[in-house]
Amino acid sequence: MRHGSAIVLMMVLSSLPVLAEEPAKQPNVFDFPRIQAAYGQLQTAITALFAKGDYAEAEKLCLKQIELVPHDASAHYNLACALVRQDKLEAGLKALDKAVEMGFTNVDHIVNDKDLEKLKGNEEFLKIIEKARTIKVDPGEVGWKQKVTPAAIEKGEGVVSEQNTLWDSRAGVFRVFFKLDPETAKEQPICKGYGEAGDLLRKWAEEGTAAGNRGDLYDNHDGDHSNMDYGAFPQIARIEFGDAPKARNFQSGLQTAFFFNGVTLGNSSTAMTSGPYWRSQPRLALVNQRTSALLFAQYMSNHLYFYPEHRDHDPGHNGASNGGHGDVYAMNTPYLIISQGSSGSDRAFMNAVAATLAALRPEVKAPLTKNNVVMPVVQMIFRMSNKTLKQPSDYLTGIAHPTVFDSKHLDEVKMVKLAQELTKETLPPIAGLKVVQEDKPVVGRDYFDAGEREAMIDTPCAIARVVRSTSYWRRMVVSAEPSKDLSGKPLTYHWAVLRGKADEIKINKLNDQGSTVELLIPYHERMPISPGNEIESNRVDIGAFVHNGTHYSPPAFVTFFYLDNEKRVYDEQKRIKLVDYGDAEKSLNYVDPMLDLPKDWRDEYSYDNEGKPTGWTRIRGDKKEEFTHDGMLITKKDASGKVEELRRVRYVPKNRPNMGPGLEQQVVEGK
Repeated sequence: MRHGSAIVLMMVLSSLPVLAEEPAKQPNVFDFPRIQAAYGQLQTAITALFAKGDYAEAEKLCLKQIELVPHDASAHYNLACALVRQDKLEAGLKALDKAVEMGFTNVDHIVNDKDLEKLKGNEEFLKIIEKARTIKVDPGEVGWKQKVTPAAIEKGEGVVSEQNTLWDSRAGVFRVFFKLDPETAKEQPICKGYGEAGDLLRKWAEEGTAAGNRGDLYDNHDGDHSNMDYGAFPQIARIEFGDAPKARNFQSGLQTAFFFNGVTLGNSSTAMTSGPYWRSQPRLALVNQRTSALLFAQYMSNHLYFYPEHRDHDPGHNGASNGGHGDVYAMNTPYLIISQGSSGSDRAFMNAVAATLAALRPEVKAPLTKNNVVMPVVQMIFRMSNKTLKQPSDYLTGIAHPTVFDSKHLDEVKMVKLAQELTKETLPPIAGLKVVQEDKPVVGRDYFDAGEREAMIDTPCAIARVVRSTSYWRRMVVSAEPSKDLSGKPLTYHWAVLRGKADEIKINKLNDQGSTVELLIPYHERMPISPGNEIESNRVDIGAFVHNGTHYSPPAFVTFFYLDNEKRVYDEQKRIKLVDYGDAEKSLNYVDPMLDLPKDWRDEYSYDNEGKPTGWTRIRGDKKEEFTHDGMLITKKDASGKVEELRRVRYVPKNRPNMGPGLEQQVVEGK
């Protein structure tokens, strides 16, 4: 059997042409995500059926795969394996021959596959092997092809359709192509109105030092509910969606489905406003590793999206006081811009960034675009220009890098001036990160969850952890050596506590340059996001910056999020003494249900005379259970108190009506 069939499917969907004689089987490109998901589910089931030897059922599912993707060589190969395992040798040979004709030509795999053992020595099998060695498969003769024709920009609009869209099955995104001819918008002015910043843009355009927005795209992803002022920036081409993507609702909400072939600004002034999973669109993205990674991909593909925080960043606690919940984002990233407020609060930021893009010099914007680093440069300009900064050194503090930005602090004039001042020789560097070493808490001993769930994301400019471990200190060794300067200049490295107890957090340099550091983070309770601020959070932010002698980079972040719904008590030695997950007050605190599965018990920890952990007592009402230090449930002791029987336990999600799921403890069968 070929276990990597899904990979082959990706190749089929992304590169093979249509059979002219089978037009009815050609799907719409916007059907491909559904097809790929269905194919993947079938592949998982087929693999399981092969493992338990149910080849008859595997045969049925292979036929379903072929129905979905008629020209996928691996589906035919797997069918051959299932048939041969059932002694259907003639049918198996036909399926194998079909697989080879469609491109399955890995002779070593075919010859050594135990599923095809019964064919060895068969004359027809030997002929198929020889065919696999010699056949030249023309991708123009099998499969489905996504023929892409870039769409023209007409009257300032480009339309997303089947003709100009490619499904990238490896990345799980659509790639859309437009004819980005700068001459298309040549007659349009660089800017209409827009105050002093607009005056500067027009002056620079007349002097020939401003690139303008020719070739830039604007993607409104909320049905024109909250558009940027594209009338003020007439050179920007507006992206519209045709009937096919609209029919599948790809044009609205969180935008992680499309990548465009030009510098792109976009927004969706929408949110999920009801139910236990209420949230802004950024919070929807940032609790999922895949979508977080796609935000990074956007950032490094000249895309920047803007979303309102809605109810995710407001004074208050649990909806009380001013009706807010504080800052409930579990991480900070430079991959997008979140605006303070609800619908429409994102507009001012889009306008300011559009002006910034227009202000870049042509000889600066072109290489930035080519190297896909426009948006890191924009983020540096945006954050360095914020009115909250009173002096340049504030850039290395949390003042410049909040989770959410307020439009009243925008300084559009400063942004366009800083953009215009950049030259090819004075571009800012880009900070990059990687984890070298970190604590690895054990599920069932150091914390309790339905699997390992501390690591949120590990992307080159943002690393995030949900701290579940009972340990007081969290250690991580991080390197900023992946950082780069666009002109190859030497870099200096700078680390800063942007949020959290700066006097207790330790950042220890591990080399002379400070490019690698050891982070030691103590347990954090909820606290204001900055001294005197009405908004509170349960997150620690560490910022990493590099400097090339002229400019600082945009930030890269290491963040740690602490759960607000559990009461912890540590002793004088910072050893865990008690964790009450059902505390009458703390357990009611809001924590994103996508981040935590609430528990209904209290654990009291014990230590021997040398201070080594001996286990804990778990208490639910009048019921008590004893656990060993490694998480085994003690189920029997003799008269002297000596342990006679231990049982393993596991933790699984438990449905709770009208609420998010909770966590349930289950005893595993056997000892």
